[in-house]
Amino acid sequence: MNSVKRISIAFALSILSALGSGCGEHETNVPATKLTASVITSQADTSTHTHSVTIPFTDVSASPASDVYQYRSDVSNGHSHVIALSKQQVIDVNNGLRLVLDSSTPSAGTSHKHTWNVQGGDVLYEKNCYNCHSNDKRGRSPMNVSFNASQTSAVISPSGAPTSISQAATPDPAYSSSTAVVNLDGPSLYAANCSATSCHGSLANSTKLNKSYSQIKAAIGNIGQMASLGSLTDAQLQAIAAALVK
Repeated sequence: MNSVKRISIAFALSILSALGSGCGEHETNVPATKLTASVITSQADTSTHTHSVTIPFTDVSASPASDVYQYRSDVSNGHSHVIALSKQQVIDVNNGLRLVLDSSTPSAGTSHKHTWNVQGGDVLYEKNCYNCHSNDKRGRSPMNVSFNASQTSAVISPSGAPTSISQAATPDPAYSSSTAVVNLDGPSLYAANCSATSCHGSLANSTKLNKSYSQIKAAIGNIGQMASLGSLTDAQLQAIAAALVK
């Protein structure tokens, strides 16, 4: 009988240990400032300067709403650059793959380009885990998050994930984020941001049918898992609410 008790206790302890080993379980170290995007820094060129771009979590999806996503970098050394991701490359990032991207030529100064290495595993961690655990769970097996095998492996080892071989998009040197078209299609916004198995399911069978804009807005401010929707505009949230009316 004693041996049975010892085995039972050991099993229980192993379960508790596993529950504490990855992202996705209860919140353990909520950051003071939550993320709504990943910041990716370029490799340095011959003059040793670098640039950073911001990729909103709302763009990273298994079903992207746009054919091309472009991002203008910060200004460094007196100029900026643009990088572009094709729809398939966004899907690849969502699956944890790595991207190697060349930028546009600079907005000013001597012609040159930079290379960006986007690690999908890091983006997935920041989108799904950081706002509950800060960096405490990086490199660990995610739990209670509906990742496929590729995503899980990438979160554990972002630099070890395969490199995407999808055709790259061509960045437009004149691209300005202020002229970007804002997606106001409620069903596609819901599919990109709310429909994951770990969230609310497909639109037709959503667990949040008939939720109002005000309720969605309040949830974003109070529920950690919804912080990634903070980058959506009020108009986009209203479009999602309209799509939920049945």
